[in-house]
Amino acid sequence: MNIPTLTFLLQEKKIKKDGKAPIYLRITINGTRSEVSTKIAVPPSKWDSKKELIRGKEPITIRLNQQLQDFKLKVYEVLEQVKIQRYDITANNLKLGLSGKLFQSHSVVQVYKLFIENLESRLGTDYSAASLEINKTTFDHLVEFLKLEGKAQLNLEEFNNQHFLRFEQFLKKKKQNQHNTVCKKIERVKAMLKWAYNMDYCEKDLSKKYKTKKQKKEIIFLTQEEINRLQSIRTVERLEIIRDAFLFMCYTGLAFNEIQRLKEENLSKKISGGYGIVMTRQKTNKNIPEIPLLPFALELVSKYENHPKRIIEKKLFPIPANQNFNAYLKELAILAKIEKPITTHTARKTFATTIALRNGMSMEVVSKALGHSNIRITQESYADLQNDRIREEFEKLEINLNKKVL
Repeated sequence: MNIPTLTFLLQEKKIKKDGKAPIYLRITINGTRSEVSTKIAVPPSKWDSKKELIRGKEPITIRLNQQLQDFKLKVYEVLEQVKIQRYDITANNLKLGLSGKLFQSHSVVQVYKLFIENLESRLGTDYSAASLEINKTTFDHLVEFLKLEGKAQLNLEEFNNQHFLRFEQFLKKKKQNQHNTVCKKIERVKAMLKWAYNMDYCEKDLSKKYKTKKQKKEIIFLTQEEINRLQSIRTVERLEIIRDAFLFMCYTGLAFNEIQRLKEENLSKKISGGYGIVMTRQKTNKNIPEIPLLPFALELVSKYENHPKRIIEKKLFPIPANQNFNAYLKELAILAKIEKPITTHTARKTFATTIALRNGMSMEVVSKALGHSNIRITQESYADLQNDRIREEFEKLEINLNKKVL
């Protein structure tokens, strides 16, 4: 164990214009292999592949052969340094040690800290505080994982597919994360690795090494009939506010944290009449297109114009924290005889499906209204619904064609 196999090879495929080919040293240790240039080149005819020496007894030949042996000795010196500094004993680390890069390199934790600092510098421009906190959580989990593995000082260049796989298992077993949550955290680590490559902290783009695939989740949304039932129930004021705020989300596509901070200043009077919502998307810190308020949504806004919270804080809806909000929604679902598990996020799904796509709104407009960074996100999320619409449109087309034939 930990004894390298060293073999000199002539790389004839890399022959130079002067007719000389470079000599490389192949390092094999603990099941890993790497090749490093000796900076020596000779004509192929002078290389003895069996003895791994340059043929000839000329003074320059003797000196070059001695340099090759010295190069081997240097590998053993580097191996001792690798052991002392407790790096993984791999061929790649020996190669990095020979070039001096290993002992000057950065650890995964060091680079991730720099990555977090970069994200912090972007706050208020193209990065949100919420996204930063999510990335910090992933960083904390990665640090905990590396400590458990006994690799708190793991070199960035050493981070490989095995570490990704064990990190994925750690998140699922130790942190009890669901598969799609794990995929998101893996993607954040990969974003850090890609940034590290772009910033020259490592020689290879390690973000491409590991592949993850999210599981397609069932989209839970309310039908128009369920929306009507929820709208028509009579209840106490505490639940009525929750019901109205939820319905407002269903008719606008806004997220809970967005309607929670909606103020009168976000209402925009349209030249053509009516009102729209103008605001900045909190998650991406980008302005979203003005969302015209449908008549029912505008009724809900007007309903609370004399509410104390509206008067004092200028907030459009006097709603509680998200956790309590979802608990109240369960009560409302029972009253409206809705058997689906509904949360604040169900409202956005309902807007996209029942309110928008089912009534002919284009996928592109729905994507913009939801604030998706790419239309493909919307298309992938609502692909099944699109298939239903295609079938419905063809059924209508068939009926119309049959009418013409008759």
